Amino acid sequence: MDNSENNEAKNASRNEEMYSNFFEKLAEPEEYKKGLFIDVNGQLRKLSQVPRADGTFEQSYIPWTKEALFRAYGGDFVRSRIYPEMPKFDGEKLFPAHVNFRPVIGRYLNSYHAISWKPLPGANWKNIEKLLRHIFGEQFQLGLDYFQLLYIHPTQKLPLLLLVSAENNTGKSTLCNFIKVIFGQNVTGVNSESLRSRFSSTWINKLVVYVEEKLLDKEGDGELLKNLVTEITGQSESKGKDRVETDVYVKLIMTSNNENNPIVIHEDDTRVWAIKVPPFGAGELNPNFLEECEKEIPYFLYFLLNRQMSTQKEDRLWFRRELVVTDAWRKIVNYCRSSVEKQMAELLLTIMEECQVDTLKYSLADLFMLAGTEKIRVDRPGIKLLLKERWKMTAAEKGRYFRYSHNYSCSEGFSSISVTGWYYTFRKAFLQTLTL
Repeated sequence: MDNSENNEAKNASRNEEMYSNFFEKLAEPEEYKKGLFIDVNGQLRKLSQVPRADGTFEQSYIPWTKEALFRAYGGDFVRSRIYPEMPKFDGEKLFPAHVNFRPVIGRYLNSYHAISWKPLPGANWKNIEKLLRHIFGEQFQLGLDYFQLLYIHPTQKLPLLLLVSAENNTGKSTLCNFIKVIFGQNVTGVNSESLRSRFSSTWINKLVVYVEEKLLDKEGDGELLKNLVTEITGQSESKGKDRVETDVYVKLIMTSNNENNPIVIHEDDTRVWAIKVPPFGAGELNPNFLEECEKEIPYFLYFLLNRQMSTQKEDRLWFRRELVVTDAWRKIVNYCRSSVEKQMAELLLTIMEECQVDTLKYSLADLFMLAGTEKIRVDRPGIKLLLKERWKMTAAEKGRYFRYSHNYSCSEGFSSISVTGWYYTFRKAFLQTLTL
């Protein structure tokens, strides 16, 4: 490394240290924050307290113009006081962190927002526990892992959390609101229009994005959501600004009253963690439940900091497949199966029930003939695709097996005959998972 590179590294380190101290002062709740300016790659921004609908304020930098600055403070004051003291950055990048948040990395402004909560020792987070036990049920420990990863490892990719229930008063929206309270400006809700708009800057740099299924009004929106789960980089664009490439760390939460097919999920798709959420009992939640949860957040975060994870990373989305394959997930997968797949599974189960067996053996030709007898509209390539691609089955070596065929002269309606060929073995337990 030559002297110029050494000097550049030293300057970047000195710049980061100086501006980190500068931003630490911003955490102090004092009025002097008004009128504070920064320069990001030539763009002037002003620190502002942006009002929220709940009556609180969020601290955010908003675009400003030099003309407005001169009008507000006067040219001499701007040139002598504001410009010399104004922090200047080469640009901004997304560096999500909560435990060791750094507002400045080298000569770049961190576009992620620091959260306001500080962990405090204490065991009282009973309302939060009540909410999470209700949402995650038997997967409560996995739910805690999910929140622990959000808080301690926010750059870790996670599956789309799909909360479904045909009933009301389940707490699905409460969970989204609770996450918003914890992570503040790093969480937002979107609709179909926002997802598909080329102006993605309002959500693509967030930690969590939640969406209600009823707001997904266009075909393919569900697939778009699933693709975002594994997206590494994306395009961020604001009105009046050039499109720029940005790292994507967004976690997705979707809520739906549709338990059958809120989005399309196939057998080999592990990007979705679907949970059916039961309703709360009458009077089980008081009107101030979310406010009570908010008071417990410092204790909950302290618990997460000191908790041993119940899982380890076994997938790009952390959780191995078996952990996210729930009954709710299977129900959606089975609903999304083709009619041929459903009909073939139901036919084989019917034969098993009539003949009182748990296993059947058929060749490809056998199944084609059986489908024709039952007027199931499928050709031989379709059956082959079903067996190999959808059911992941492999034919056994050529040998003798018993084939059950229609025989209306016997009481069961089917009889077996010994034949020779390359056959597939169908087991009752597997077929039952396809018809839940």
